[in-house]
Amino acid sequence: MRRWFMASALSVLIAGSAFSQVLLGKHQIELEDPAGDVRDEDGKPGKDVVKVSITSDGEKLRVVAELKEKASFYLMNQMAGPVIEMHFNTDNNERTGGIAFWGQKKTGYEYQVNLVACIRYTNGMACLGAIEGKIEGFCSSYSIYQYEQDKKMPKSINDAIHSTQKDITGNQVEISLPYSLIGIKPGGRMRIAIRECDSSFDDQSYFPPVFFMIK
Repeated sequence: MRRWFMASALSVLIAGSAFSQVLLGKHQIELEDPAGDVRDEDGKPGKDVVKVSITSDGEKLRVVAELKEKASFYLMNQMAGPVIEMHFNTDNNERTGGIAFWGQKKTGYEYQVNLVACIRYTNGMACLGAIEGKIEGFCSSYSIYQYEQDKKMPKSINDAIHSTQKDITGNQVEISLPYSLIGIKPGGRMRIAIRECDSSFDDQSYFPPVFFMIK
């Protein structure tokens, strides 16, 4: 069972939608998740997210995923890749947009953004899996996809993962996402569903959905 807590500006809503509980975030939200609910891949530990925060500042969303251990604990095992998926219902209409692949009845999304932990090597960078070479460090990035009506597989709207966002030295993976890239405007509202990528392949991998008021 997932837990969550919210900053003082936030409250809880009970919504008659596909979800039984929807959280209201006014300009920011902070969500907690219990540790130990991720899969191991070939004996390598999955990236275990224990907290996610989203803050809007009028121009961009600052997204931070906090891991149970330092990022190096997971990435030194050659496990570069997405940490969380964020599904954005930017028009607030569950009847328009696509369907999140994992889980049931998660509909109405226009965009999916993956927050990604990458590994820097002496001879390049890997944002999925690994490449040959000596590891020099770690950094965050993101990939953006756009949904078509009633489709489960969104299409990439950028040729490659976006350029490096920030070095990762501790247990936080952070990006800044400009409003323009997902079609949102200051003062708007949207719904967000967040999934822990290395968790299960069902509804239990999702945080409670958020109704987010954009600054």
